[in-house]
Amino acid sequence: MIIRQLKENQYETLRNSLLKNAQAEPLSASYVVSMTVDGVEYAVRLQPERHHKIAVLQALRITRREDGPGFELITKSSLLSSLMELLIQQRAGESPPTLVENIHLS
Repeated sequence: MIIRQLKENQYETLRNSLLKNAQAEPLSASYVVSMTVDGVEYAVRLQPERHHKIAVLQALRITRREDGPGFELITKSSLLSSLMELLIQQRAGESPPTLVENIHLS
């Protein structure tokens, strides 16, 4: 898990996007955002916190196979931090980093 302090406008933009577009489970304070980065599918679990902070709790790397999907739990903070940065930039309308060519959020 990582916790990131955001600027007020980044926080509000991301929080509003989560409320409108992310999957929320009943009685849960967290949201799941699906995203594809360079052909790799991820499900990222985020939780808005007080004082303009967002917690990235975990992510799943999803592999689609003929016999069904495969899931890999990601808890490594460097990868969680990278996914969070991509979400912030994408949702805030900023340009994504040039090293990542294909980012699709749903």
